[in-house]
Order: sequence, then C-alpha cells, then structure tokens
Amino acid sequence: MIDTEVGTLARLNHHNIVRLVEVSKGMQSNPKKGSKEVRFIALELIGGGELFDFVALGGRLSEAQARYYYKSIIDGLSYMHSQGIAHRDLKPENLLLDKEFVLKITDFGFAAPIRGRDGSGLLQTQLGTASYMAPEIHLGKEYEGARVDLFASAIILFVILTQRPPFTSANPQDPHYRLIAAGRAELFW
Repeated sequence: MIDTEVGTLARLNHHNIVRLVEVSKGMQSNPKKGSKEVRFIALELIGGGELFDFVALGGRLSEAQARYYYKSIIDGLSYMHSQGIAHRDLKPENLLLDKEFVLKITDFGFAAPIRGRDGSGLLQTQLGTASYMAPEIHLGKEYEGARVDLFASAIILFVILTQRPPFTSANPQDPHYRLIAAGRAELFW
C-alpha cells in the first residue's frame, strides 16, 4: 500500500493536497524477529487537525465557511482527476487543516488510476468508508472513480452544514437514502 501512496503523492503538486516531502529506506530491528528493511515517508506538517474534529467540536459551519471548504475539496479533486487519480476514500477524517485553515486532502492508500487498472475507465474494488460510498459501490457494481469521489464530497458538504450524515449508507435498504433516491426529499426533512 505504501508504494501506491508514495507513487500517487509523488505525482501531485496542489495547495489542497498534502505534499510528499521525502521517501527513505532504513533498517528496523526487533530482538525477536531480527532486522528488516523498511520505507519511511515524510509528509508536510499539517497541524490544524481534521475537518471532522473541526466540525464535531466546533459545530456546523456557516454557509460561507462550507462553501470555502467545499471549493477547496473540489479544487483538489479536480486537480487529482486531471492527473488521472481517483481518491476513493474521501471523508472529513481525510481532510486536514493547516495552521492557516487551508484544507489538504490526505490518505491516498486507496487511490487508483481514474481509467481503472485495465484502462476501461471503470474501477471494481469495493472499498472506502460505508457512509461516504456511492450506491454503485454498495451494490457491488463497477464505478467511475471521479463520480464516487464527487458523491463523497457531496456527503461531506451535507455533514459540514448539518453536523450529521444524510443517511447511514447509500443503499436501497437505508430509509433516508430511499427517500432521496425516489425524489422525496420533502419527506426526508
């Protein structure tokens, strides 16, 4: 997984994406298991915490604040997608704030080529965080990386405005999701 993340981060250079500072190798010693070679990655220091904690502890964001952070998410995603990368695990816990409250997308452990491993433009691996996953992932279907990232970003927008998720998961068994999918948002509220 670390090779994927390093390879992805090495290709990205955007102010809303965590910056890879250095990759190095070293030896790790264990008295019982001996020594083994390990790789270390150093990322830029982002000391402001997670967007999740910012909202959970500070309350829901104003519309202006939410618009600012959502634009930052979309700018970072747009750049990533233009570089051929889908994140696939976008959630408030993977959005960090630096000391000046600039949003940084992080945790590229599930990142994949936007064109898919076979070049078809579709991804197949069922992964991510359930409450931010698009319906096609829950249903076990192939999916487009950019679309599932955008779906997750919309869930994040809802969370930062309301301080709660719109539904448990985007699947037909969830009653709140069913209302939204059926165009019955008036009953949702």
